[in-house]
Amino acid sequence: MKKVRFSATAGALGLALLLTACSPGTSGDAQKAATNAAGGGTPDSISLRINNATTYSRNFNIYSPSTDIAPQISLIYEPLVRRNVFKGGQLEPWLAESWEWSDGDRTVTLKLRTDVKFSDGTPMTSKDVAFTLNISLEHPELNTGGQTYVSAEATDDHTVVVKWDKPAQLDFYRFALGVTGFAPRIVPEHIWKDKDLKTWTNPDPVGTGVGKLTQFTPQQFTLETRTDYWGGRFPMKTIKIVATGGDDQTKARLLKGDIDFATISWPNAEQEYMARNPKTNVYKTFHTGGEESLLFNLAKEPFSDVNVRRALAMSVERASVLKLAPTGQEPANACGLEPQVYAEFMAPECKPQPLDVEGAKKALADGGWTVEGGRLAKGGKTYPLSIKVVQEYANWMAYGKGIQDQWKTNLGLDVKVTSVPEENYDPQLNEGDYDMALYWTGNSNGLYSVFTDQLDPDTYKPIGKDAQYQNQSRWKDESTTPLLKKLSDNVGDPDAQKEAGYQLQKLVLDQVPFSPLFTADWFVEMNQSRWVGWPETGKADYVPHSGIGPDIVMTLKGLKPAGK
Repeated sequence: MKKVRFSATAGALGLALLLTACSPGTSGDAQKAATNAAGGGTPDSISLRINNATTYSRNFNIYSPSTDIAPQISLIYEPLVRRNVFKGGQLEPWLAESWEWSDGDRTVTLKLRTDVKFSDGTPMTSKDVAFTLNISLEHPELNTGGQTYVSAEATDDHTVVVKWDKPAQLDFYRFALGVTGFAPRIVPEHIWKDKDLKTWTNPDPVGTGVGKLTQFTPQQFTLETRTDYWGGRFPMKTIKIVATGGDDQTKARLLKGDIDFATISWPNAEQEYMARNPKTNVYKTFHTGGEESLLFNLAKEPFSDVNVRRALAMSVERASVLKLAPTGQEPANACGLEPQVYAEFMAPECKPQPLDVEGAKKALADGGWTVEGGRLAKGGKTYPLSIKVVQEYANWMAYGKGIQDQWKTNLGLDVKVTSVPEENYDPQLNEGDYDMALYWTGNSNGLYSVFTDQLDPDTYKPIGKDAQYQNQSRWKDESTTPLLKKLSDNVGDPDAQKEAGYQLQKLVLDQVPFSPLFTADWFVEMNQSRWVGWPETGKADYVPHSGIGPDIVMTLKGLKPAGK
């Protein structure tokens, strides 16, 4: 395998944006806007809505087995490397400023930054990093990130050597704090070493991040931004994490103007939020690198026939469906890659699937299918069709109805829309209890991760067996195995990745194992009454989303007080 050495060049911080001036703001007019009812004068605090919790627990033990952990740990504890979601999951420096592979990609040597301190003033060294990495080895039950390394050793004050028992460049992606948030985040050995990590709640957290806890209540906690943070000073003195409750409560507080930032899907936000105060209220979407797709249960008739899958995919006009609940999403690329995130890997023939009713009818005819009484028919049998959507997702409910109407109009098919509570949705898809379903495919974690999720025959499970979030569509064509292996074996070789990626995109386009419908997006509400300089869609190198570790740090660092 090609060896890769990644180094943080001068001024990179991984990261150039973290130490440089802010990115373009979302509205030049907002810089002239007066501060709102939260107080006049120069703002020194920013308030964030992180999740739909109504109360928080003072548990900052990031390795706790408890599910009740305080949110936004990423402002306190940080990973070694950052995953750039806009560059196909490319890994970039964070607490580690460089790394180099050896021993057939079984060993990585990390060089750490020398200017990092914990919030109690203690310098971070390689001993802290090795201690953190060994938590997963000494307590396998706390290995929530699925780490696979077999040893981690500090060889000098700022060097750590991590070893695997197999080539592991792909596994190293688990060191980056992406959307899942399960990467190892570095903790101070001098505080953690004598604690029972299963029960300790770490009420007064000490980390390398910009935030230091100063106040805590069940409804809100406050982080003071550190003046000795390795990434430089921040424009605000405090960051408030507010428990707003569900989406409706959050919308009310956004409209009132007493929180500055939230991440919720808001259908018709242009009219309901932005139009209420165009100078200050901003709603934007950022592509995740994935799609909201139509999953077919390939283990069931009639979906095992590619002609049926083609017909169903070709007979839906994506743009008109999105108009039923406009959230800012766009029609997805039909090949399974999002062009903004994977521009260098896109096959030239790939583009969004156009509406092609005649082509859909021909596909059915080519497969020997007819439509009888609203059902597909072949060989004397008829097949009722259904599609599942998540009950709590208003936009998916609208999309399901719109797709249903188009299949009726364009093909004469009567397709039942079944709404399923969110808590039951994944289990049903994992068990294969569906005909068709709306679901997410792809991501920004690299080509292998994009395609292996639904196209790895090694993870095939028959209907009734738990697929464990892998290959819920029940794909078992062995032709994808060598292509996936080529992706996994050549993480450091873009040319080899591109070659295999082209073939997998063609497979998705031709065989339609699933049909991408809409871009999967992060939805972000930003209030510019007090802060401007929020990232622009398509321009920023990071996502203003609280669930993506270093990116929220970079976002806050790039802001400026309104009016300045």
